[in-house]
Amino acid sequence: MKLRIWLLCLCLLAPFSFAEDPAPTSGGSEYVEMNPPFIVTFGGPGPLKYLKTEVTLIVPGGESEGFVKLHTPPIRNSLVMLLSRQMSEDVATAEGRDQLRQQALEGIRQVMVEEYGDAGYKMIKDLLFTSFVVQE
Repeated sequence: MKLRIWLLCLCLLAPFSFAEDPAPTSGGSEYVEMNPPFIVTFGGPGPLKYLKTEVTLIVPGGESEGFVKLHTPPIRNSLVMLLSRQMSEDVATAEGRDQLRQQALEGIRQVMVEEYGDAGYKMIKDLLFTSFVVQE
């Protein structure tokens, strides 16, 4: 009887003992979501226009994620200032949004360079707009 209970327990627990998450590989990329989403007014004088975007940064695996999170306030400030300077025609086309993405990437890299020198530039691989909504 004890043997049956022992075998039953062993059968029930066996799948859990072998189910392990794969270890992250070194040298890969990590994603850092900039939360909360960015909501700014833009477009200069006239009726208010709103831009809402969600931003994800691609950083090298390792310590970069921690360094980026440490400097979230100046990174967010850089993005808010850039987004609020845009005009309607700047964000109306895919090419304009991609140019804005490039400018945002360089602005964030500049923040990291100010903190870490040349090594800061390499801490940000890319920037993604995971959502982009304009209300005019």
